[in-house]
Amino acid sequence: MKRVIAGLALALAVGAYATHPQTLNKEGFVGVNKTQSGQSLGHSKLAFFALMDYADGYNNLNGAGTTDPRWGEVSKFMGLSANVGFALGIWHYFDVGMALPVFYDNFSLPIKDPTSGEIANDDGRKTGGIGNLKADLKARFPLPEDQPMDVAVFFSAAFPTADQNKQGLWIRELEYINKETGEGHAFGTSSTTMKFGLAATADFSKLDGGDGLPFLIHVNGGYRYTSSDGSVYLGVPFVSAAAEYYFIDFLSIFAEYFMDIQTEKFNGVFNNNVDENLEMQQLTGAVVFHTPVGLDIHLGASYYVGGDNMVSNIVTWQNEERQGENAVILEKTRVNPEYTVYGGLTWSGFLLPQDRDGDGVTDNEDKCPDDKGHRLNQGCPLGNPDSDEDGVCDAWVAEKGFEDEFSDICEGVDECPNEPGEGEDGCELDDPDPDKDGVCDPWVSQKKMTKKFKDVCDGIDECPAQPGPIEFNGCKTKQPDPDGDGMCSPWVIDEGVASSFSNVCAGYDMCPGEAGTKANKGCPWDDPDVDGDGLCDAWVTEKKMGYYFEKAAEDKEIAKKWFIEKSCKGIDKCPTESGPANNEGCPLGEPDTDGDGICDAWVTEKKMLEQFDDICKGVDQCPTEAGPEWAKGCPMDNPDADGDSLCASWVFEKSMHDQFKDICPTKTPDRCPTENGPAWNKGCPFDDDPDPDGDGACSEWVATKKLQKQFENVCKGIDRCPDEPGADGHGCPVQAPEKLTGVTFKSGKATLESNAKTVLKGVAKKLTTEDRYKDLNIVIQGHTDNVGKSAKNQKLSLDRAKAVMNLLIKSGVKKNRIKAVGCGDTAPVADNKTADGREENRRIEMHYVTPEDDGTACVATFTE
Repeated sequence: MKRVIAGLALALAVGAYATHPQTLNKEGFVGVNKTQSGQSLGHSKLAFFALMDYADGYNNLNGAGTTDPRWGEVSKFMGLSANVGFALGIWHYFDVGMALPVFYDNFSLPIKDPTSGEIANDDGRKTGGIGNLKADLKARFPLPEDQPMDVAVFFSAAFPTADQNKQGLWIRELEYINKETGEGHAFGTSSTTMKFGLAATADFSKLDGGDGLPFLIHVNGGYRYTSSDGSVYLGVPFVSAAAEYYFIDFLSIFAEYFMDIQTEKFNGVFNNNVDENLEMQQLTGAVVFHTPVGLDIHLGASYYVGGDNMVSNIVTWQNEERQGENAVILEKTRVNPEYTVYGGLTWSGFLLPQDRDGDGVTDNEDKCPDDKGHRLNQGCPLGNPDSDEDGVCDAWVAEKGFEDEFSDICEGVDECPNEPGEGEDGCELDDPDPDKDGVCDPWVSQKKMTKKFKDVCDGIDECPAQPGPIEFNGCKTKQPDPDGDGMCSPWVIDEGVASSFSNVCAGYDMCPGEAGTKANKGCPWDDPDVDGDGLCDAWVTEKKMGYYFEKAAEDKEIAKKWFIEKSCKGIDKCPTESGPANNEGCPLGEPDTDGDGICDAWVTEKKMLEQFDDICKGVDQCPTEAGPEWAKGCPMDNPDADGDSLCASWVFEKSMHDQFKDICPTKTPDRCPTENGPAWNKGCPFDDDPDPDGDGACSEWVATKKLQKQFENVCKGIDRCPDEPGADGHGCPVQAPEKLTGVTFKSGKATLESNAKTVLKGVAKKLTTEDRYKDLNIVIQGHTDNVGKSAKNQKLSLDRAKAVMNLLIKSGVKKNRIKAVGCGDTAPVADNKTADGREENRRIEMHYVTPEDDGTACVATFTE
């Protein structure tokens, strides 16, 4: 016994906290009362349960009488039916359990004097004991975890452990009735009883990415039958449906409808051998309190809603005073009492650390336990390692040390992460032969791309700006140093004539068509500051060039000597993101997130108070909530700003209710701290119009007060324009398509001009910060004139639209809000026969998606 107690204590200690409250049923599985949920307990979850039904009162059984003259009428009754046991979740798909029913009946059965017929003894009759031991199994289908429907099959077997010599009035199950004799057993038969069925659950909390309504619907169907031991018992199909709602994490309610469907009739012994038919239907409702340590308290009631048909010949009672007189036949007794009290306790907890998102990182170490992530990113999701899908990794892959993890997807560092490119740096390649002389520009050889362009050019062009024959390496005449960097073209060394040109050049030029320094083998330096923040990229330090790039800005002679066009200094820790020098070249966050004039903690940590002294001061203890300086940036507003005698929630969060109890004596937080409302409605008014402009979109207060369900027939969502009706899906007028003026590209390419990037950052700011636009989905349409082939125009327009889309995403617009469409030359707005018309047709348009228009149609407003 001590070992059992120690084991239970250990289980309680190991699984002290259940992550997600779940109601357990009378078999210890997820579900309510008699109904199974399609969901499972979860891997290694242990559950104990003790749930019961209690009935009291003789009339509760609708009268129980006897036809035997030796016995009087039953005058009182009390019964208890309980299930106790345990269950265990195996992986995420199987639950097993054991349940032992415990029964008790207390009723009067008066004995008559055999001579006078008077009542001789009216002592109460008490009987009880255990029922048939049950083994239970549930298997959940392996459906995706994020979809709202769960389905499971369940099976149980009840073995004959009940004492057949003990009988009571309350017949617990329909299958305990012998259909040939009409005799019912109160606690269980001497045969094995089987049950199997199917359970389905709709979990609305899984909608909206897991932020849906905490409401569940369970539906069951199945069959119970008893194996034959020489007698024939009823087989019973059954159905049930239950609804469950979680008000808060520690409180839920449920309502259940359960029905046994009697498909077989049985012989009514004292009703002239007429077959009896029972109508078994029951409603149960309860409230469940879920405590933080996994202990749940159930309290409710059940009500019998079936017909008034009774069972004849229910109890055979063994009389101790009259030996051999045991033929006590009771009739007119219900199988179920009219009403019962339902209640009990359940406990559940996990024996092993959980990993509910299945990413291999246990919840206690997972920074994102509900989102499948990566073990090297503390369980949080990683982004796309190659967002433009050009085979070159985005910068964060190298910054986080994930090169090996994504080696089968990409390699290197992409300096153009939003535009697919063929170069090793992920950027688009230049023209390999711009002077069209059939000789490749030097970069083709440098990047080892000679084979790629073998059909375009050959060799190395020493004069890439002017055409020349291949025998002169692309120059008009053979020159020893065509790029003028003081280093000899390869032919000088290869032909052994270096001494003839010693006064012109020296050394072997690895880039004969591009001026460079001897220190870089005659090649030009790479961009030392890709993100343009003034800090040098890592290679500058690696090649010990820091001095030259720093001095190039001060000394033109140094810049000229070393062919340095761009200067920098220091070391950039974020080479692909522009940031200030005092943050090692990395971008800074918002110094005052809540806008209360008090700096977020990182400003002080990075010793940057002086830099932001015109924005904020001090250290904000509540960086996401605006508050006065004397309160260290934490909100300390009027505790009852709306004057309804209810304190704002911050009063309770800061344990300051005693300080303001004279202003707001009720210990209930004000759900609507800026609107006067009664205490019974938690301080919220109820007289506002949920949709004042009548466009079907709800005013924001409807969502704030969690009243969406109450007004679901009036409006939906949140109205971003509550003072004017609109049909854009968010309560605002439909926005006309916008031509993105100033968004231009390099001729014939999808490369944005620098001025276009500035324009698009302004567009992104509008789309992410302005209420009217921040919830709208958009479509970027690219258009061209009709010069050239239509197929090429179509591709160019799509590439340009994608370039705009990618820059908007990079500037903060969420991916799932935006789409790119290429219209080519199919939708002109002006005459393509004129230069002005063609210029107007070369455009980028932004279309706003509405319920009636998905924004992808290419519509021409000019007919040629």
